[in-house]
Amino acid sequence: MSGSNTFSGPPSNKATAATLAAAVATLFWTIAAHTFWKSMSTADLTLYIATSTVILTAIVGFAVPESAAYADYSEQRIANKATAQNNEATAQNNISAIPAMMADIKDLQATVQSSQQLNKVMADRLGIPSSPVITADGSSSAVKNT
Repeated sequence: MSGSNTFSGPPSNKATAATLAAAVATLFWTIAAHTFWKSMSTADLTLYIATSTVILTAIVGFAVPESAAYADYSEQRIANKATAQNNEATAQNNISAIPAMMADIKDLQATVQSSQQLNKVMADRLGIPSSPVITADGSSSAVKNT
């Protein structure tokens, strides 16, 4: 399946052996039920097939080694995917961070302006000179109360 994205690379020995184990368990119990135990119910047959499939698959999964080609292919595929995700995330973060930073700057400027207005109102009520106003470029100027 050279054109498939799902089935690419070398075959997995473990997956092949586990599939074979499931087929053997199903075949064994089906033949046994129809040959020796003709009175076996469908529920019992299903239970025996499922249980023996799980046990055989676990044993085969531990006993059968994975091929070196499949292991290398899997590691390379994971490394390529991680690199692609990292590159994509970096590019998106760089681009998407600019509007967020601009919004944060506007929020900060609005907060500063609101605070300065509040300070002026409080200074006017108390009859004291107000604090200097700091502009966006960092310069400051004294505000006179009138």
